[in-house]
Amino acid sequence: MSGIRILLMAVALTIGSYVVVSAVTAMTALEPVPFPSDAAKISSPWVGDVPSLSAMLSPFGSEQESNHALISALQAIEANRKKQTTVQSEQYAEAIGRVRRTLSISPYNPELWLALALLLTQRDPHDPVVFEALKMTYFTAPSDTRLMPVRLDVAGRSDMLADPDIRDLALSDVRLIMTRRPELKPAIVSAFRRASERGKAFLQDAVQSIDPAFAQTLRG
Repeated sequence: MSGIRILLMAVALTIGSYVVVSAVTAMTALEPVPFPSDAAKISSPWVGDVPSLSAMLSPFGSEQESNHALISALQAIEANRKKQTTVQSEQYAEAIGRVRRTLSISPYNPELWLALALLLTQRDPHDPVVFEALKMTYFTAPSDTRLMPVRLDVAGRSDMLADPDIRDLALSDVRLIMTRRPELKPAIVSAFRRASERGKAFLQDAVQSIDPAFAQTLRG
């Protein structure tokens, strides 16, 4: 009987610990944020420090920690954009580290891969990790239209379109927007205006092959 009693007490303690940890995780959780649709105007809906207790206290908090890591990344991106320069601030370095740590636990999160690409692009658009992070957003969410505007922006502003894989993946985004999601066409125009010469040539050719009339508006 004593063995059964000990077992029951252990089960009760485990359940109690789970309830406490879940309650703390819920209390520190922030509302999920949508991924920005305009790379030129990225901002965070949350101001202030972003809690990370969910990751430390609970193996069940990975989804919430992914959301927190994304918010931290958006805060850092916004802060650097407003300064109009790349500042290697403590906040910036912490955001990169947090996103990377979360991706090591949740490697199939396309939003965090894209957030990492955005963070690193601010520091150095030619960083090879930007290429890998962008490619991972395509592999983990190839048809996610929420991510397409920013993906095109990141690809267009660097030399990544020289890579056949990235070029084909970006072309798929353009085709899907042009044929199925016409309300996202302004995103192509925005990406074109911020793109490198290589990026402009790519977007012009991609749109021209689908809608020559709309292609004329890119340089307008």
